[in-house]
Amino acid sequence: MVHRGARDAYQVAAALSEAGLLKRLITDLYWPSESAARSLPAALQRMVLARHSPRVPASLVQQALLSGTLSQALDMLPKVPFSWRRRATRWTDASVGRLAGEMAARTNSLLLTYSYYGYHAFSAYRKPGILFQAHPHPESMRRILRQELIDHPECAASLQKEWELSLPAEDFDHLVAEPRMAAHILAASTFTRKTLIENGTAPDSVSVIPYGIDLQRFSPAAASERSTAPGKLRLLFVGIINQRKGIKYLLEALKLAGNKQIELMVCGRVVDDLSIFKPFASQVTVRPSVSFPELVRAYQQSDLFVFPSVAEGFGQVLLEALACGLPILSTTNTAAPDLVEDGLQGFVVEPKRPDLLAQRIEWALQHPRQLADMREAARRRAEVFTWERFRAGVVDAVTRFQAAHGREREDVAQYV
Repeated sequence: MVHRGARDAYQVAAALSEAGLLKRLITDLYWPSESAARSLPAALQRMVLARHSPRVPASLVQQALLSGTLSQALDMLPKVPFSWRRRATRWTDASVGRLAGEMAARTNSLLLTYSYYGYHAFSAYRKPGILFQAHPHPESMRRILRQELIDHPECAASLQKEWELSLPAEDFDHLVAEPRMAAHILAASTFTRKTLIENGTAPDSVSVIPYGIDLQRFSPAAASERSTAPGKLRLLFVGIINQRKGIKYLLEALKLAGNKQIELMVCGRVVDDLSIFKPFASQVTVRPSVSFPELVRAYQQSDLFVFPSVAEGFGQVLLEALACGLPILSTTNTAAPDLVEDGLQGFVVEPKRPDLLAQRIEWALQHPRQLADMREAARRRAEVFTWERFRAGVVDAVTRFQAAHGREREDVAQYV
C-alpha cells in the first residue's frame, strides 16, 4: 500500500500488518522505532514519532527518501510560494505512487493506494486494485468550493488554495480518474460515498468504514473537574479557520442567535482574515495554537461542539469531541450522519444554513439539563468507534475484495 505522511495514524497499514496481509508500505519518511527516538530532544522526539506506528514494523516499510526529505523541508519553510509547494507536493505524490505501482506489478501483489497517489500507482500497476478515497470526489468538492467563492468572495485567498481549485488541469484530471481506475474503493464516510456515486461510481464498489478514536487519550473530565457556567452556553470549534470549515456560517449563526450568554472558543490554524471576528470580540476567543492537553480540556469544558463544514471527508474532530463527552452540531457534508443520531448525541443540519445552526444553539442555551444528559450519550456513542473496529473493517473489505476476484488469501494477501 502507499501514502505519504502519517496518514490516518497508519491505521490501514496496521490493519493489514496485523492480519498478515501487508508486504510493504511505500511512504516518504518513517521512523524505525520508538526506542531509537529516546535520545532526541523532546520536541524533535514528538516530530519523528509522529512518523512511526508500533503496529507497523519498519521491516515492512520502504521509504522514498528523496521525495520525503523534500516534502519535510517544505513543511519547515512556510514562506515558500504556494505554487512551488503545490508543484513539489504533486511531484512527490507521483513518485511514491509510481514506485508502489511498479513494485506491486513486479511482485504480483495486490495494490491499495490512498487518493492523490492513485493515478500514478494504478497506471504503473495495470491490474484491479483498491483506492482509499480520503476526501470527497474532486468534482463534487470543486462544485461546492466554487459556489463558496461566489457566495463569499472575501474568502477567496483561502478557498483558492484548496487542492480542488488550485491544481493545474492535468493534475485535477488525474484525481478525477482515480476512482474510475480502482476496482474497489474504501471511504470513511457516507458523504464521501455519496459524492463518488453522483460522479459515476457504482454503489456496490464502495465500502464505508468510519474512522476510530483513542478512547484513553480523549475522555470526559471527572464531574468534580468540570467547571460550570450557569446561564451561559460554551461553544467550541476546532479546525483550520477558513471558509471550507464554514466559519462564517458559524459567526452568522451567533449573530442570529443574538444572545451575549453564548460564548465561542475557536481553536486552530488561522487561514482567513481574523478581522471577521472583530464584531464578536465580546463572545469569541480565538486560540491559533493549543497544546494537546489544552485541546482535550477545551473539549471537556465546553457545552456543544460546532463544526459547520461545507465539505469534509470525515472530520476527526467530531469523534474527538464525542469521546470527551461533548455533544456535536455539524452538517450532512461531514461524517456526522455516520456518528450520531440527530437529537440524541448531537445535531445534524444542512450545510450553509446559519439559521439552522442558530436554532440548535438557541435550543442548547434554553435546555441546559437536556444538553448535559447528552454528554453521557455522546461518550457512549464514541465508544462504538474504536480503531480496532476500523482496522477490522479494512481487513474485512480487503479479504472480500480478494474473494470476489477469485484468489486465495494466503497466495495473494500481499499489499505494496
